[in-house]
Amino acid sequence: MNRRKALKNLGLSLGTITLSPAVLSLLQSCKNDLGWNPIFFNSNQVNIVSEITDIIIPSDEDIPGSKDLNLIKFIDLYIYNVSNKNEQVLLKKSLDSFIEDCLVKSGKINLKNIERNDLESSLVYFFKTKIDSHNKWREVYNKFKRDSDSENNNLIIEALSFNFINTIRQLTITAFKGSEYIGKNVLIYRPIPGEQKGCVDLEEATGGRAWTI
Repeated sequence: MNRRKALKNLGLSLGTITLSPAVLSLLQSCKNDLGWNPIFFNSNQVNIVSEITDIIIPSDEDIPGSKDLNLIKFIDLYIYNVSNKNEQVLLKKSLDSFIEDCLVKSGKINLKNIERNDLESSLVYFFKTKIDSHNKWREVYNKFKRDSDSENNNLIIEALSFNFINTIRQLTITAFKGSEYIGKNVLIYRPIPGEQKGCVDLEEATGGRAWTI
């Protein structure tokens, strides 16, 4: 029940991607596209990203997680169709840096050797152990965007890695909250808006559940 309660409030304190009508249409196409093949990530990369999304939102006996909801489809198509070319190039570099960093920290040789526990360790490192480094990494990443010829030292590799993993986390939560099943069965869903009540406690208004997107 603790996890269900956490999921009901998911996204209230974490920035997600704005769902414009075009992005909502993309989410719908992901649900209907049974013959999907990745177009931004290659086959090895998509397996890694899919595993990361499943660590972020795993399944349990009550609520389907990332893999059950096929959130990787939306993430791949969103990056390819919505992100501009410069953003895509930077995300590719960020992914390469994340894989490099993960290999170094795990002592593995190549991408195919990376296991779930290696990815879990990376997420713990970036989101818990080094939480005080987030602002510094953002500064380094923004500087790298302006001058991508900067020498790739360890700080830049970690800054790019953080950008990648943070982007994937935001997209995962966006796709999760935007999925039809979660919207209707876990979050609060109302297809026809009712009256607006200002300054009402969330617990009183929805039983503590976040609104679906």
